[in-house]
Amino acid sequence: MMAATRAGTRAREIFTSLEYGPVPESHACALAWLDTQDRCLGHYVNGKWLKPEHRNSVPCQDPITGENLASCLQAQAEDVAAAAEASRIALENWSVLPGASRAQHLTRLAKMIQKHQRLLWTLESLVTGRAIREVRDRDVPLAQQLLQYYAVQAHTQEEALAGWEPMGVIGLILPPMFSFLEMMWSICPALAVGCTVVVLVPLASPTPLLLAQLAGELGPFPGILNMISGPASLGSVLASQPGVQKVVFCGAVEEGRALRRTLAGMGPELGLVLGAESLLLLTEMADVDSAVEGVVNAAWSDRSPGGLRLLIQESVWDETMRRLQARMGRLRGGRGLDGAVDMGARGAAAHALAQRYVCEAQSQGAQVFQAGDVPSDSPFFPPTLVSDLPPASPCTQAEVPWPVVVASPFRTAKEALAVANGTPRGGSASVWSERLGQALDLGYRLQMGTVWINAHGLRDAAVPTGGCKESGSSWHGGLDGLYEYLRPPGTPARLPYLSENLNYDIFGLAVPSTLPAGSETGPGPAPPYGLFVGGRFQAPGGRSSRPVQDSHGNLHGYVAEGGAKDIRGAVEAAHQAAPGWVGQSPGTRAALLWALAAALERRESALVSRLERQGVELKAAKAEVELSVRRLRAWGARSQTQGHSLQVAELRGPVLRLREPLGVLAIVCPDEWPLLAFVSLLAPALAYGNTVVLVPSGTCPFPALDVCQDMATLLPVGLVNVVTGDRDHLTRCLALHQDVQALWYFGSAQGSQFVEWASAGNLKPVWVNTGYPRAWDQEAEGAGPELELRAARTKSLWLPMGD
Repeated sequence: MMAATRAGTRAREIFTSLEYGPVPESHACALAWLDTQDRCLGHYVNGKWLKPEHRNSVPCQDPITGENLASCLQAQAEDVAAAAEASRIALENWSVLPGASRAQHLTRLAKMIQKHQRLLWTLESLVTGRAIREVRDRDVPLAQQLLQYYAVQAHTQEEALAGWEPMGVIGLILPPMFSFLEMMWSICPALAVGCTVVVLVPLASPTPLLLAQLAGELGPFPGILNMISGPASLGSVLASQPGVQKVVFCGAVEEGRALRRTLAGMGPELGLVLGAESLLLLTEMADVDSAVEGVVNAAWSDRSPGGLRLLIQESVWDETMRRLQARMGRLRGGRGLDGAVDMGARGAAAHALAQRYVCEAQSQGAQVFQAGDVPSDSPFFPPTLVSDLPPASPCTQAEVPWPVVVASPFRTAKEALAVANGTPRGGSASVWSERLGQALDLGYRLQMGTVWINAHGLRDAAVPTGGCKESGSSWHGGLDGLYEYLRPPGTPARLPYLSENLNYDIFGLAVPSTLPAGSETGPGPAPPYGLFVGGRFQAPGGRSSRPVQDSHGNLHGYVAEGGAKDIRGAVEAAHQAAPGWVGQSPGTRAALLWALAAALERRESALVSRLERQGVELKAAKAEVELSVRRLRAWGARSQTQGHSLQVAELRGPVLRLREPLGVLAIVCPDEWPLLAFVSLLAPALAYGNTVVLVPSGTCPFPALDVCQDMATLLPVGLVNVVTGDRDHLTRCLALHQDVQALWYFGSAQGSQFVEWASAGNLKPVWVNTGYPRAWDQEAEGAGPELELRAARTKSLWLPMGD
């Protein structure tokens, strides 16, 4: 009787408090799978487990209890080589397979994941400590959706992407704290287009190995996906393997910066997906309760691997902070395998990173609010809210780690944009406002790769996801994800072009002195062309000029010798012109490009004469001028569309896929095709809203400078800036300039290597020719879709509907 009374009392308490009880998920299936490997995990290569002898091992532990679950062997260089070789051999058959057959294989893999989904989500939650409901209800279904979506894309590849070819072997490097879903965003499109993949996973990460085993058991292509466990330092070994055409790195910004320098000149293209911080902008017109739930989803729901930067309008600051702190008190933390838990534990490394950030923020004057009373020796880190952080403090600019939210007030929308766009990161953000016009305006002007309106963290396989600035320039999802692993028509495979004797410290540092040789013929050097900066010709900072010879070695004339000071002036002029040019309508841009084409037609005879003096035959010179005119008109027509599109993501509402300018784009033109290459590079840059700092052909800069005379009257001031001088010296100045936002280089192999190395400073996207000439007169290489992809970046703007 007393037992029944106590049970009734307990029931009444539960219904009164409505507290959640424990909902533990059995992890017996995960332990059983580990037992099949004798609790020793090696590498999965070519459909087989590889467990070489004499390897160091690292324990795989439960982040909550510290229990040793298994040991993981650490890969060495020969293991990486074996995985790359298996991928290269599998590529021979996989890449030539019809798209329909690859689609069938990906569909079978999706069904295999569905069959073993309980094992996947249990193992992932057990090892990473993440809340199982996030893995079960979000990660695993989205992984299946990715495979099914890209299976459809593979089926239609021959028609939709005719002429594009798979890159080859892809290397993927994952960070220590990651979810297997992040890996799927890269693996699925790569396999769909016909590439094979080698994944370098962190030690003590069994879920990717399980996924590789599931893929290998399908047959008959076991070598298309190979997994090796080891530190990210093996990335350079992976990049040096024969056949590896691209390396994708996901992780911390500083690690990506170091890898960018390490891989310079090694051959493979480098894709970067860096940082995990996101931003939430809450205006006074927002539904505060919904926005608070958005903060919970963004930072404290185990969805995001990073922290959150929260901007709150001053008029609702007090109310928002009060509600946010109250909501933090209701968050449930605990073992990830408990289905009623909001937050799990991410391990000792994540705990230490968050603790270090909070301590530094407190030392810099911040106020810290933490929900709950968590012992200092606990593996759990409480949800943390940091406020009153001084704007100039180091923590304000540093990346916010999980599970920390840094809140700052703002007065006006203009101020909020300045703060948000002033950070070096540009991953994802959300805007909260019940005034749709205000929300769309803010979302459009945020310099982010993904922006949600009144929602946060939505993902869909068909919607591109990426970033800008130091968040990297690689994209996943949608068609953008396919292009990451395709080689444009007519483009050869990338080969190593590493110059061992290249000294980065002195490359292009000194301008070689060049004295005029031969007799002076034709137009005299007075007046020599100056630098075209800020809409007019002006003398260089060094007050010096350099001679240019014709094809017979005679002096053709003089051009200005530009230097570092002139590059700084040109970049500043381009930045000042950027807001006005970005705000122009596509029709206005098209009209200016057509007007420039008409000006070239009027100068045809003078330009042909210039080209003839450089040894170009009369017929070829006329053809080059005519083709340049056609290119300008063609890009004027293309600028009308801009590549914007509207798509629907399941039942969540429409998504705008925008194509936005890169910003200040530096272009170093090749010596060959002095007019055509100049126009072919300049036209797409302008069509997509970029402002340009350009270095023309070194052997024949006069056609470009002649065109500048027309640009001075036709184009806005500072839109195009042309600097002549020593190619290596100007390249050095542009590559090291932190305000140059993208760089295209067409020159020597050593110059290409230096550009890749120096771009690590601000992680600007670069496009280099690795020393190989380009057929600018061919449509595919001189005006093909690759130029469209390179001239702009994608931005996804989500407009979810419903409550």
